[in-house]
Amino acid sequence: MHLWLVNPFDPLPSDRGVRPMRYQMLVAELLRRGHTVTWICSDFLHIPKVYRQPATREHLPAGLEVVAIHTRSYRKNISLARVINHAQYSAGVRQWMARNTPPDGIVVSYPLPETALDCLHYGRAHGVPVVVDVQDQWPDAFLELLPQKLHRAGRLLLSNMFQQARQVFNLAEHCVTVSQHYLRYAESLRDGKPFASSKVYYLGYDPVNVTNDSQALADLAGRGFTPETINFTFIGTLGTSYDIDCVIKAAQIIERDTPQVRFFIAGDGPMNEQWQAHVARLGLRNVGFLGFLNATQLQALLSHSFAGLVTIRKNRQSIQNKPNEYMAFGLPLISSLQGEFAQLVDNEPLGVSYEAEDVASLVQAIRRLLDDRAFVDRCRQRVRQVFTERFSARAIYPAYVADLEQICAPSGQLLEVMP
Repeated sequence: MHLWLVNPFDPLPSDRGVRPMRYQMLVAELLRRGHTVTWICSDFLHIPKVYRQPATREHLPAGLEVVAIHTRSYRKNISLARVINHAQYSAGVRQWMARNTPPDGIVVSYPLPETALDCLHYGRAHGVPVVVDVQDQWPDAFLELLPQKLHRAGRLLLSNMFQQARQVFNLAEHCVTVSQHYLRYAESLRDGKPFASSKVYYLGYDPVNVTNDSQALADLAGRGFTPETINFTFIGTLGTSYDIDCVIKAAQIIERDTPQVRFFIAGDGPMNEQWQAHVARLGLRNVGFLGFLNATQLQALLSHSFAGLVTIRKNRQSIQNKPNEYMAFGLPLISSLQGEFAQLVDNEPLGVSYEAEDVASLVQAIRRLLDDRAFVDRCRQRVRQVFTERFSARAIYPAYVADLEQICAPSGQLLEVMP
């Protein structure tokens, strides 16, 4: 079968130095099973905030075609420039779909609401099944950035997007989400009607074998990383959604009595300079900023870390990318996520939960891991098991593609697909 994947955010196989995310792993499984894919992406990379190099044929696996919609750049995730970027992407997708022969099926990421709605209208008009893949609660996620007293004004300002969200989930027949909470969210916008099909498939992670750990460690050492210390690691975009201020304040307390502990922050973003300046003002020697790391450097870092920090300032009910990467390397977690993932962390156990923006709570969680190595060993063992069973790409994407085959494949075509 031939599928269109409509996603502007994830890196392509041809984007060098960026770790594979959901759609790259989905593409790999689709191609492995003999299908062909057209990926309609943006020419602007969301995470590093740079334009991607053209996806030439020699840098793409056989069976994958890439269509890159031209969009303007943006520096901040919350900005007018990003709104314009999304509007350009949606318009470009509409124009491209109108010029091309319909596929056997469409998988469209949500967000973006406008693009998902366009794909659903296209599917209705051409008899093409459309699967809406929900990865965030737009536009409700924007309200979380506002004080409670401004939520009513925020809803008014975003009324068009709220209307689009309701239209998307009332039109959609097939829905996939990255958490149970997001599935309940999608169902709540559907006026009580069940989807024809709905599944939860976590984001997943597929660790690449590190072939030159010594070189990657040398690169990290040049940035201040020390594998001999007890390293608590954060990887991600350095923006206002993350609880790094709390990490810095906790590090100041921990430094007084446990100087062998280090806190390493990998990534870049709009808050990077501000947080580094904060660390400098405090004179902390146990906090290091490593900048943007490629996939090999990230995996070397995680291979020599003690625990992974899932420090989300605005508590989200979803299951994020970050825990998957930490878990792939057997790292106990310190997490501020709520809902179903907090239950996993606490009940399995996978580590320790803490209250976002509560320094004392974070310090207590850190000390729990430092002081109870038997608990740490139990967490490491369970983390590896849970990752293999529920969060590994090898556990997630074959089942996801099998569902897509049932929904989208033309009659009889499944007989030709690899097992």
